[in-house]
Amino acid sequence: MRCLAALLLLSTSLFFLPSPSEAQFRWGGHMVHAARSFGGATGAGLRAGIDVPVMPLDLVASGEYFFPDCPQGMSGCGLQGVTLDANFRMLTPLVRPYGTGGLAYRRLSPGGEASSQTESGIALGVGIDASLGTLRGFGEARWEFVGAPRNQLVWRLGVLMGLP
Repeated sequence: MRCLAALLLLSTSLFFLPSPSEAQFRWGGHMVHAARSFGGATGAGLRAGIDVPVMPLDLVASGEYFFPDCPQGMSGCGLQGVTLDANFRMLTPLVRPYGTGGLAYRRLSPGGEASSQTESGIALGVGIDASLGTLRGFGEARWEFVGAPRNQLVWRLGVLMGLP
């Protein structure tokens, strides 16, 4: 019983230990995939973030452009987006799982004569990152509750660099 209590206390404390105030600004790029847009659209994005010192928190902003396959006989379709997120991470040394949540803005251009739509909503998900010096790789899956194009699963895979 004491062993179980000690293990629970140790694992819970990983969320509350102060984080090192190393390279706080990070920037990089990622590949992104939206599962429901145009039958699945893949794109590329840029990401910038700040590691909040003394807290297991990262504040990140991402901009994305997708390369969809337009429906038959249509041209000019597209999907772009911006997300603003807070990532709550575990304080483990090299590989850190995190939960993420924030706002998502999407602009959908269905193509042809149809007009573009811009909508916003919330997004929730999970991710994991791995650090090697000032380089950090990450992967995340998130559900975006945005009407344009529709609520959907979005995943990202990328690399961030910190300042030395």
